[in-house]
Amino acid sequence: MINKSFISVRSSFGHDIPNVLYAQSSGSDSVVVLFPGTNYPCDKPLLYYARKIALSLGYDVLCLEYGYYKTNSGFNPKLAGDTIKESAEAVGLCLSRSYKNVYFISKSFGTLVAGDISKTIGYDKIKNLFLTPLLGTVSHISSSKCTVVVGTEDKFFFKEHINLISTFPSIDLNIIENANHSLESENSVITSLEILKNVTSLYVKFLSK
Repeated sequence: MINKSFISVRSSFGHDIPNVLYAQSSGSDSVVVLFPGTNYPCDKPLLYYARKIALSLGYDVLCLEYGYYKTNSGFNPKLAGDTIKESAEAVGLCLSRSYKNVYFISKSFGTLVAGDISKTIGYDKIKNLFLTPLLGTVSHISSSKCTVVVGTEDKFFFKEHINLISTFPSIDLNIIENANHSLESENSVITSLEILKNVTSLYVKFLSK
């Protein structure tokens, strides 16, 4: 049985951010933290199925939310610092449960947030899976033993960037042909579903480490 609760932190906008914690009623020594993108919350396919798989494996899952989600302002790069601070506070409260294994699965802008928090905690203490990273995430990728998933048609991470991170010794790099920044095909729903299936298989492999 899964128990649902909230880890609330105060946003820079003055409202509470209700980060959702799904916890195994029997207890768990492992937790997966999901870091959404700027416009890719945790109920979108890539992160939704990450949660489903993690829970099926007996892990707890923390689904982060960003403070600006509940405003009409949208994302502004100036909000990055506050977003990282708010997320770090929520993660810290979650990790006070003293988990043995900590996994971060992050998407796009979330890879920057996850990378920054991993740096603070210690790269060696976190197992990271970066989905469609941004250029600013490269330093975190190079500093950690991690899994990276990126599409060849990603408009935010080009071939030369893929080639660069492929040289890093501690990376498990998974390149999805013809996939865009959402890890979807621009031309085929069926292909998009096949990509999603392949990525979910990677989750099982990653969470078994």
